[in-house]
Amino acid sequence: MEIKISLKNVYGNWFFYPECKVSRTISDIAKTKTLSKEVLKSLTDIGYQVELVSNTSIKELLKWNTI
Repeated sequence: MEIKISLKNVYGNWFFYPECKVSRTISDIAKTKTLSKEVLKSLTDIGYQVELVSNTSIKELLKWNTI
């Protein structure tokens, strides 16, 4: 199964936001608005494929090289 997330920079901090029904449901279960790297790792460990649907420009990603 595949989930979609977006990566956004908020005041210098990077956050993974759910972008599909499944990823929103997972964040609802966790009672969070974002998904942590640890949660994404656990999801990939149990067979989920994580697709990054970026709303962030490559210029901004290169500016902030610490994700």
